[in-house]
Amino acid sequence: MGSFFFTSASGWIASILLSLEILLPYLLRPTRLSGPLGLPRSYSKPYLRRLWPHYWAGYLLLALSVTHAWIPMRASGYLKRANIFGLWFATAALSLLLLQVTLGLLLQDSRLQTRERIRGWHYWIMLALTFSVAIHIWLNS
Repeated sequence: MGSFFFTSASGWIASILLSLEILLPYLLRPTRLSGPLGLPRSYSKPYLRRLWPHYWAGYLLLALSVTHAWIPMRASGYLKRANIFGLWFATAALSLLLLQVTLGLLLQDSRLQTRERIRGWHYWIMLALTFSVAIHIWLNS
């Protein structure tokens, strides 16, 4: 019972954190979304310095996702009741999350020559990650 609760709780917390993680870059720069929310129109710090909550939320999300995966793998018999396709989508999501953190670390360097291309990959992988997580939740909740 304890492993089921911790797996469920960590999964839902990770889902909420993923949503916040996706929103943060749009809230930390002047956009059509940040204006109506009363956020500043201009900032004194550069954009990459303002993104520190996004960076740390990503690291926390990775740690929480690994914990979410580790708990049921340690519990005997728990995975037998899970949908195998949902677990494959979860595996894909965890792999994409590792790739996202790697790309995010590269994007922290403002002098990077291929920054725009990597930002594009970062965006599309975010969409694939979100899709994989949604399918995992649908099949395994």
